[in-house]
Amino acid sequence: MKKILLIDPSLTRPKDMDAEKLRIGVVPPLGLAYIAGVMEKEGHEVKIVDCIAEGIGDKPEYSEDGIKYGLSDEAVKKIIKDFSPDVVGVSCLFSNKSLDAHNTCRLVKECNPEIPTVMGGVHVTVTPGETLEDENVDFVVLGEGEYTFRDLVTALEQETDFSKIDGLGFKKNGKNHINPKTKFIENLDELPFPARHLLKMEIYSKAQSPHSMDLKKTPYTTMLSSRGCIAGCTYCCLKYMSGRKFRTRSAENVIKEIKHLVTKYNINEIHFEDDNLTLDKERALKIFEGIKKLGINFNIPSGSALYAMDEEIIEKMKESGAHTISFAVESGNQKVLSRFMHKPVVLSKVKPLVDKAKQVGLKVKGFFIIGYPGETKENIQETIDFARKLKFDWSHFFIAFPHYGTELRALCESKGYLRNIDDYDIRKSFYTTSIETPEFTPEYLRKVQELANLDLNFRNNPNLLEGNLERVIEDFKSVIKLYPHLEIAHFYLGVAYEKKGLLKNAKKEWQKVLELNPNYTEAKEMLKKYD
Repeated sequence: MKKILLIDPSLTRPKDMDAEKLRIGVVPPLGLAYIAGVMEKEGHEVKIVDCIAEGIGDKPEYSEDGIKYGLSDEAVKKIIKDFSPDVVGVSCLFSNKSLDAHNTCRLVKECNPEIPTVMGGVHVTVTPGETLEDENVDFVVLGEGEYTFRDLVTALEQETDFSKIDGLGFKKNGKNHINPKTKFIENLDELPFPARHLLKMEIYSKAQSPHSMDLKKTPYTTMLSSRGCIAGCTYCCLKYMSGRKFRTRSAENVIKEIKHLVTKYNINEIHFEDDNLTLDKERALKIFEGIKKLGINFNIPSGSALYAMDEEIIEKMKESGAHTISFAVESGNQKVLSRFMHKPVVLSKVKPLVDKAKQVGLKVKGFFIIGYPGETKENIQETIDFARKLKFDWSHFFIAFPHYGTELRALCESKGYLRNIDDYDIRKSFYTTSIETPEFTPEYLRKVQELANLDLNFRNNPNLLEGNLERVIEDFKSVIKLYPHLEIAHFYLGVAYEKKGLLKNAKKEWQKVLELNPNYTEAKEMLKKYD
């Protein structure tokens, strides 16, 4: 059991969700890199294959099932055959990649049926029994996987009993057995740094497509400085992955890793993937001071916890090299937040923090969720109005989705709110919903979402209205870089150029709009105005 292959699968999307409509994020698979670091420390030879990143330059593969982005099945099988692993671990972080993860296990068994396959990730953690129903999946790992995977491989290598390993699911005598996850790593400093030397690091910076659209400098990479979340949000299942107890790496350990990244990979920007980077304020300030001394940028793309934020932290973030901060507000109605979402956010405290962040020069983004069971159409409008009042640089509106394992899903199932759930395409999770209540339908929510994003981010973008033209031009350009076909982004970039007095640039953008859509009336009118 010396050779370990870890695979982050390719991504297959339905044809109505191609890369032109929804971009392909290219982000280092930190979970696999941490497992690889532990296994190398144990003396194993490890190979990581990030199928999306390594196949980013390949043409998408079209089939009746959809559009596959990343390495083809044949390319993956060749890697498996050439490396000839003793064990294969397959990541299934979220449900939208579950079909691809299962397909990867199938490819392993086609190469050699004797190779043990292990699946892990959030989706697997909340659906272990269903995952094991696949004949091509031998084991599942629940929650953080470093030590569970290590102990499993050791047991397989030594041919000893693995049935009592914490957080392990397996098959025995034709039945599935699931050992619940009860142990989490208390001292995160004891973990080796992620094995980034096994990743093709240059791909991520070249692609410039992190899961946020905010990237100032390259090369960049992601980091995780803490695990666990004390909040009990009913729409989130990450608590099953890393627990409710907040666990941290020491500031010294984090800074040591950043120095390593700067020295070895010439990293100029860090994206912290923490859920609660600033919950331990003293530790956070030490990390920021260390970053400041290194002179690099950083970002917290997943959203900062508002209940763990104050004005001093915001000031120190900006002083230390942060360029963007994202606030997970979720709703503009306190009842929806507290009673339905169980989100520990006090709305009266939000605007002062947003104003402070804007005052010090940070780009400020807001995250919102609409379509929660119990929510009314009036509540949804309150959320949109609240977002408008906050004047974020960019507002993201998401539709509530009943992810496996969440209290939200249990509620929807008990109320009969899941419409045609057996026919729902799981690849669309995160992007469309199946929730239908007496108050709203999925179609209604989709329309409201599109109008809110259009209105707050383009037509009535606060920076466009208030004359902060450098910021809004930068934002529109970022959108166009990701979605060059998006006519509305070109149109309002033209409007921003017009306000700045750059008429040549403005007309160029409006002409581009008409190339994309010859019937775009407003672009015709603007060009006629200046002709």
